[in-house]
Amino acid sequence: MLLKVWGARGSIPAPLKPELVTQKIIKALTWAGQQKIDLSNMSAVKAFVDQLSFDGATVGGNTTCITIECGSDLLIFDAGSGIRELGDHLMNARDEHAQRLGFCRGKGHAHLFFTHTHWDHIQGLPFFTPLHVPGNSFDIYHIHDHVPQTLAKQMEANVFPLRFDQIRAKLNFHQLKEGQLLKIGEAMISNTELKHPGKAYAFRIEADNAIAIIATDAEYRSLDNLDTLKYRNFYANADVLIFDAMFSVRESFVKQDWGHSSALIGADIAAESNAKRLVLFHHDPSTTDSELMQIKQETEEYLQSQRHSIDVVVGQEGWEIELKNPTLKTDFHITERAKNGVIFLTLSGKFGGQATDRFRKHLARSLQTHQVNKVVLKMNEVSEIQMAGIQALVDARSDVMSLALIELPENIYRVIELSATTDFFAIYKDEQAALAALKSY
Repeated sequence: MLLKVWGARGSIPAPLKPELVTQKIIKALTWAGQQKIDLSNMSAVKAFVDQLSFDGATVGGNTTCITIECGSDLLIFDAGSGIRELGDHLMNARDEHAQRLGFCRGKGHAHLFFTHTHWDHIQGLPFFTPLHVPGNSFDIYHIHDHVPQTLAKQMEANVFPLRFDQIRAKLNFHQLKEGQLLKIGEAMISNTELKHPGKAYAFRIEADNAIAIIATDAEYRSLDNLDTLKYRNFYANADVLIFDAMFSVRESFVKQDWGHSSALIGADIAAESNAKRLVLFHHDPSTTDSELMQIKQETEEYLQSQRHSIDVVVGQEGWEIELKNPTLKTDFHITERAKNGVIFLTLSGKFGGQATDRFRKHLARSLQTHQVNKVVLKMNEVSEIQMAGIQALVDARSDVMSLALIELPENIYRVIELSATTDFFAIYKDEQAALAALKSY
C-alpha cells in the first residue's frame, strides 16, 4: 500500500509569499556555506537539499488530496486543489508510473472518495485533467446524499466555463452507508462519522497487512473516555493516522463547533489507539512552514513526556510512504453501527485465534460507547470460523443481554453444528427477523 499526499492545507490554497521564498533561499545558502557544501558538486547539493527542514523547503499550499495505491487499484481521497497536481502527474506520458496507470491514453480507472463537500475538498476537481479524457473512468464513493449535485453545482455556467455534464470521462456514483465495509481489490475500506459542520467521514483502509486512517476535518469536543472510544476503536493499530491538526489546543477549546482539532489532541488519541505514526494535516492557510515545524517539535516533546514512541510527521505535498507488514494478520474485519438501541457488528474474513482478541475488545468498546445491551452479529462475510471464534461467540453471550447471529453462510453454520453449540445462539435469517425477536426482550 503506497500512500501519497498531494495537498495538505485546509480552507483555501495558500501559496508561499515571495518574501518567504526569499527568506528560505537565504537560509538555505547560509546553511550550505556553514557546512562548506561544494556547490559545483550536484550530488553534494542534492544530498544537502534532501536534509532541509520546512525552513528550507515547504509543506506546500494545496488543499486536501491523498492517494493510496493497492496493487493495480488507485484510490483517491478528496479533490482539493492538490488533485490538479495529481492529474498533471497521471497525464505525463513520459513517466513510467503514469504510463502504467493509463490515464494519458484514456485507459485509466480510479476510485474517488469524498470525506465531505466543503470547498477545500472539492475545488480542484474541475481542474483534474484525467476527467476530461474520453475512455477514463472513475467510481465515486460518498456518504452524503448531495455529493453529485454539489460537484455539478461548482461547475455551473456562472462560476465555471465547463459544465459538469460536459466531463468526458465516465463517472459512476456510489452512495455508501455509514459504517459500510467496501472491498476494492485487496483493500478493505470502512468509514465512520466525524464531528464537523455538515458531517465529515473518516476512512480506514486495510491492505498489505497494514492500516491507514484518513481522518481530516474533525473536532473532538469532549475528550472524556466514553466520547473518544468510537474514534480510538476506528483508529486502532493504524500504521498511519492522518489527523486534523488545524488548530492549537487553545483554539480547539475556544473555537467550539468549528469542526477542527489540534496536534496534541491527536497525539493523545494516536497513543491510546496504538497508532504507529501521526501525520499532522489540514494546516491552517495562515500557518507558516516554520510554525508547522515548531508544532511538530512540541508534539514530539509532549509524546516523549508521556513516554510514547510515535512518529510525528507534518503532512507535506509529495510525502509518501510504503505500508506493508508481512507478519501482521489483518484478514479479519469488523464494522459497526448502532440504531434503535441495538449494536450491529458486521464480521468478515477468517474468524480464528488471531481475530478473537480484536473481536472481544471491539465488542467491549462498543457496549461501553453506546450503552446498550443488544447486539446483532452479521456473519455473511465470514469466510472461515475456527473453534477460537466459536469460543469468542460463546463468551460474548455473557457480556450482553441479547446476542443474535444473522446471515450465516452454510459452511459457518455447519462448523457451529459440528461444535454442537447451535443451541447456544439465537440464529436468524436476516436483520428484520432478529430485530423482531429482540423487541420481545
